[in-house]
Amino acid sequence: MNIDPDYIASLGHYPVMYREVMQHLDESKSAGSVMIDCTMGSGGHSGLILEHFSAHSLISFERDREIAQLARTRLARFGERHRIIETNYVNLDQAGDAAGKVSGIVYDLGISTWHYESARGFAFKNTSPLDMRLDDTCEFSAAEVVNTFAEGDLADIFFEYGEERFSRRIARLIAASRQSAPIATTDDLAKIVMRALPPAKKKHEGIHPATRVFQALRIYVNNELDTIAPSLQKAWKLLAPGGRLIVISFHSLEDRIVKSTMRELAAGCDCGMRECICGKVPRVRLITRKPLLPQSDEVDANKPSRSAKMRVCERI
Repeated sequence: MNIDPDYIASLGHYPVMYREVMQHLDESKSAGSVMIDCTMGSGGHSGLILEHFSAHSLISFERDREIAQLARTRLARFGERHRIIETNYVNLDQAGDAAGKVSGIVYDLGISTWHYESARGFAFKNTSPLDMRLDDTCEFSAAEVVNTFAEGDLADIFFEYGEERFSRRIARLIAASRQSAPIATTDDLAKIVMRALPPAKKKHEGIHPATRVFQALRIYVNNELDTIAPSLQKAWKLLAPGGRLIVISFHSLEDRIVKSTMRELAAGCDCGMRECICGKVPRVRLITRKPLLPQSDEVDANKPSRSAKMRVCERI
């Protein structure tokens, strides 16, 4: 499928691996008349789907009301073909009567460029309050986590969700620093992380040494990992036979869950009986045994895409 580069430029941002997404949606063997974008963001993938699959309607999920409103304005021209549901994709069953009519479902996990450029504390290149909440279901802001959680709990969060090797050193310095003044901004936290690291780890090219700590806080605050598998388990049930499930992840923690869940759905009967008694039958067929990676020209044009991995399966 050919996508006009001028159309991509007009979006104001770069939908990650959009060529691969559109190709796999186009190759769907399903007769379904609905598609679902589980992570609408500012509407990149949703807009492409609506533009190029004119015979389909689209349901888009987005938990962040502010960016959902931005996308609603951008995509208003598609009228009744497009419905937005403002909730986390774990609530995919709110798609309602779409079950069995869906020919493609897309997930672009993580957060958008728009979020990194917002003043909610997702990035540290511009000083902003440490918030990181995507919606009002979050129990804590990032500032509350950093300033009130026990040192050991902080170390566990940084290690588990950020795979940060120096998690205990960083947590120790955070606990000491907050005794004199609250850690209120992205700049405050980034400077503490830098101070906690060994000298050799403070040098960096491309990825800032505080990135893993910020990632860990964002994932924890928004409970991102715990919602992936339950949502995927609901997604395949919505697909019509031949419909495709497409998931883009951005770090090993996400990809591990996607890989495991898809393989579980694709697992066939293993009871060893001529007539199956275990009831374990494959729900999907794996289209990608190994994840697809972005093409080099995309990485050149959109640096955040460099860590993207795409996995695809098809309902049997």
